[in-house]
Amino acid sequence: MSYSELILLLVIFFLIVLWVFIRKQSSLNRVNELRSFLKQIIDGQSVEIKVDGKMDEVTEVKSLFLDLHRKMENARKDLEENYHKLQLSNLTLEEKYAQAYTLQLIQEEIGRELDSNQLLKKTLDILLGVFGSRRCMIYMVDENQNLVLKEVSGVIASNPLPAIIPLNSDHIYARSCNERRVFTDYNEKDVNEQIKQVGSIVVPLNGRHSCLGIMVMENDMARLTNQDLMDFARLIAQELSLSMENAYLYDKMRKMAIHDGLTGVYNRMYLMNYMVDIFEKKPQQVSVIIFDLDHFKMVNDKFGHLAGDMVLKTTAAIVQKMLQNGILARYGGEEFVMVLPEVDPELAYFIAEKIRCAIEEHEFISEDGVRIPVTLSAGLASYPIDSDSYEVLLQLADEALYEAKNSGRNRVCVASSKSNY
Repeated sequence: MSYSELILLLVIFFLIVLWVFIRKQSSLNRVNELRSFLKQIIDGQSVEIKVDGKMDEVTEVKSLFLDLHRKMENARKDLEENYHKLQLSNLTLEEKYAQAYTLQLIQEEIGRELDSNQLLKKTLDILLGVFGSRRCMIYMVDENQNLVLKEVSGVIASNPLPAIIPLNSDHIYARSCNERRVFTDYNEKDVNEQIKQVGSIVVPLNGRHSCLGIMVMENDMARLTNQDLMDFARLIAQELSLSMENAYLYDKMRKMAIHDGLTGVYNRMYLMNYMVDIFEKKPQQVSVIIFDLDHFKMVNDKFGHLAGDMVLKTTAAIVQKMLQNGILARYGGEEFVMVLPEVDPELAYFIAEKIRCAIEEHEFISEDGVRIPVTLSAGLASYPIDSDSYEVLLQLADEALYEAKNSGRNRVCVASSKSNY
């Protein structure tokens, strides 16, 4: 082998070794580059494949890993989003369950309450507890079509509350009742700046046929924007409205059971129960007045039964206004009984005379414009002077009444001593 051939062989060998070395070094660099790329992905760094013209296996592995990483990231984000939605749903369900449970307790608490005043007090306590309100008020519609303040509970505020609000006014409370919808803002002309700083929610109490009233809760304004809170307030208002209608119906039935249908005063059944209760309390003294309209049959015969009814109702109304304590009851026909606890005979006689004069001086006018002359006779008996028994007391007062009738009418007679019994 010649020298030149040897040199050529050595050069070729050197080039081969150099090519192998360069190739190895390049592979190591690509591996290191791939390792660094994967580390960036694992560390959560933002990475992109740089365009370097090398479309080898390393580039393909990078692309596969990057695609896999993006899919995993998207899957993780979807999972987190679904998890947050699930948490929100759970919280919503828990809140709804809590509201449903609270509403059930409210139904049980106010549903069995038939006294309207106690019902309103219980409802205010519930509103303060459930909504964390600063102050709560309930207004009810009266027979004169006014909103009347019935109950207030909570923090005593410096701003005065209107006691009566006409329904035909433009006040926000009246508007809520008339329009039968919830309000969360006040009109500037209705309130001052201090009230504006206190967020309020006004909820109508909608009955089956009309608005019964409104309930007002003063809260933080941020809480009032919560639709769930407003919806829950509506539910409570519905329960209160139903309970109030039941309470009104119960009051009406109770009044019908113990009141005279014509005159509106108490009936005989209530009178007897009242006297039993009074005497069980062992009072120091009780006076009983029985009065009867003179010649009432003549009034019916001459002027008609409608005129007679008018005379009875007017007489009962006059006497009722003069009654400061005790009760007035219709005993039967044109006969009435007045029970005066802790009233001595002298004062009772003065009251009976005052009633007699008031009826005699009153002008009873028939529908035809004719004056109807009306007078009454009365009998008075007192405990313990005349009797220790309320039954005997009534009997003695009735006998004194007949004495007044037999001695000329239009007068008051006092019962005889209990020693006669």
